[in-house]
Amino acid sequence: MGLRLAVALAFVCVVSSVASAEEPSPQQKIALVAKPSVVRVWGAYIADFEFDGQKFQEAIGGTGTGFFITADGYVATNAHVVSDIYGGDLLAKKQLVEAAQKELYQSYRDVMSRMTDAQLSRIFDQLKLIKLDRRAYIVLQNGDKLDYEIKQTGVPGSGRDCAIIKVKTQNAPALPIGDSTKSQVEDHVIVIGYPGVADAKDLLDEKSELQPSVTDGAVSALKHATTGEQLLQISAAITHGNSGGPAIDQHGNVIGLATFGTEVQGFNFLVAASTLLDFVKDAKVELKPSDSLKLWQDGLQHYWDDEYTDAISKFEELETQWPQHSEAHGLVLASKQAQKDGKEKKKSDSTGIIVAAASGGAAFLALMIWIVTRGKKKPKVAAVASSGQMYGVAAGASGGIQPVAKTVAIAPGPGSFAMGGLIAVRGQLSGQRFVLSPGGIIVGRQPGVAHILVNDSRASGKHVWIGVDQGRLVAIDQGTTNGTYVNDVMRGRITRQELRDGDYVIVGDPDCLTLQVKLS
Repeated sequence: MGLRLAVALAFVCVVSSVASAEEPSPQQKIALVAKPSVVRVWGAYIADFEFDGQKFQEAIGGTGTGFFITADGYVATNAHVVSDIYGGDLLAKKQLVEAAQKELYQSYRDVMSRMTDAQLSRIFDQLKLIKLDRRAYIVLQNGDKLDYEIKQTGVPGSGRDCAIIKVKTQNAPALPIGDSTKSQVEDHVIVIGYPGVADAKDLLDEKSELQPSVTDGAVSALKHATTGEQLLQISAAITHGNSGGPAIDQHGNVIGLATFGTEVQGFNFLVAASTLLDFVKDAKVELKPSDSLKLWQDGLQHYWDDEYTDAISKFEELETQWPQHSEAHGLVLASKQAQKDGKEKKKSDSTGIIVAAASGGAAFLALMIWIVTRGKKKPKVAAVASSGQMYGVAAGASGGIQPVAKTVAIAPGPGSFAMGGLIAVRGQLSGQRFVLSPGGIIVGRQPGVAHILVNDSRASGKHVWIGVDQGRLVAIDQGTTNGTYVNDVMRGRITRQELRDGDYVIVGDPDCLTLQVKLS
């Protein structure tokens, strides 16, 4: 089973078990909504050394937690999570060499303790740094890794232990930041993150390690750091690895970042959201409501209300906006299964028309009214292809020829959506056909992530996403090494390109994979 699908189905099992029994509690809803916005943050250097023919490793830094605060890839975490990265390669090499020398000294203490400084220097000169691995990336819950840049950072181990980092992505499900100055003792709070004690590498499979943990508690005291910043003491358990994770109040807003933990539970501390907002301001980051988070919230509510057609619509739109959202894909599958099992909540005809009109916009409403007033007779449509768009003329309609998005077609059955397909015309997949879906498809080399799997080194793990965005069929390059092209490599690599019937999408090189768009 592919990793992305496995993660999605694991999440579905949790949601389904909650939804099928009773309406989820407010705390469960908050956790389910917020979890997809949380990421693991790597901030470490790992060095390979060689001495006297033997190899060993040293490391500084480690992993923590972060969460999206904007749709375009700004992530909040603790300063101490990324402090070793912030110091740069030269400082990291110095620290790693010193750590390796200490390791040698401890291993050969009996001999080296009797050496002079000059003799020790000659011994240490034989220590060779043969490889330096810089790990400055976040890990999404579907397994994707995105490199980050540090935009703002405070002081580790202080009331300003905050950092703002930036990754390249779009439409991420960003969490809203609340007003921590209004927090009160006994306010409920949940903390989401990646505590190291929950990894249990010898016990858990890979997909389980990608899922964050949720701990539950309350604000137990309102305090301040020696430097004046607000700190919130909480009873929710946090430990190593939780650092930088969001603490979320009963309204679904982030009120702080998990930062300081103790062995005695009930004495854990958050750097307050008010301090985080200072860093957001210094980084000149504009906080806006996240469309993808709203789609996720709406889709979940429809799912919990047994409105599976509406839930599928929201989840598939979410997949189009942010393909990395593996949980949405799983709930599409669960919603379709619920439809087959006859669990869809029935709606009256008038309600169905109103909902459809709201989903489709004014043009769809006008069409519905016309159909009703004409006794539900279907208009005759003559379609011709012209300049990459489809035009239709309804019999007896005024206003002449009106453009209709060619990637949209109404198909029978609840939630179904026909779009056409792709034909591989060059490369090892030549001759194969692939169906386009509303959620889009990913072409690439990574099993479990790519829907069209290309076993060719010229293709990136996740190379190009092809699907509907803002009513148009588009190809979006996923930050690849060898690029994505449309029709001709001489035109240069694309970032985002609208596609028309007959266009060719080239993955890395024409002989790697060339797909032709077929919409009719």
